Amino acid sequence: MDLKKDYEKLYQHWLNEFQQTELTALSQDIFDDYKKIINYIKNYEEEKKDNIKSQLLESYKNNFNYLFKDLLKIREIKIINFAFALVEIDLDNVIEAEKLFYQNLVSSIKGYKKVKKYSIYGEIEDITPEKIGIIEAGKEIRSIKPKVLSEDKITKISESTIKERKEDFNYTLIRILKKTPPLVGIDLINYGPFEKEDIANLPFENAKILIYEKFAEKIELS
Repeated sequence: MDLKKDYEKLYQHWLNEFQQTELTALSQDIFDDYKKIINYIKNYEEEKKDNIKSQLLESYKNNFNYLFKDLLKIREIKIINFAFALVEIDLDNVIEAEKLFYQNLVSSIKGYKKVKKYSIYGEIEDITPEKIGIIEAGKEIRSIKPKVLSEDKITKISESTIKERKEDFNYTLIRILKKTPPLVGIDLINYGPFEKEDIANLPFENAKILIYEKFAEKIELS
């Protein structure tokens, strides 16, 4: 096992993931290779008498683990954003866990949007996860009794709903630190994409993720 070569491979993968908005290719085989390297360096030990080598090895372990964990975190944010925006991703470029994560998110979001739509424009009886598409995506809702509303009534309901939802969320002003892909806020409003030094006012939960991942910093208003 060539530790220098393996590290350079992971670093380049992490850098590519960091610099582009699309997901890089991460097959299950590549993921398993990274895990093998992590297990190898975890169990690898230099002679205790060689203090310099021991320190270098410890530094290597920490850096490799950091890059691997950060790579997965960046991918997780991208997958969440793509799912919220209902943007299709290439499932051949993700590991099995990411694939299931993305598919479950999309099914849940589609199911929620169905419930939201019919709660505004019609009456729903006997709502179950299967009927709204959370468990089985694409399954039709059969227990719906449509209610015909006038155009003015629909407009008033929509405006009222949007206003109420905005009042439910706390918003945080942030400065974007690096290029960031578009995202759908928990208020269901589309944001981005962002360039470095852009200023955005996002729902707290979305802003917190970007700040944690070093994509943005909070702007303190004095």
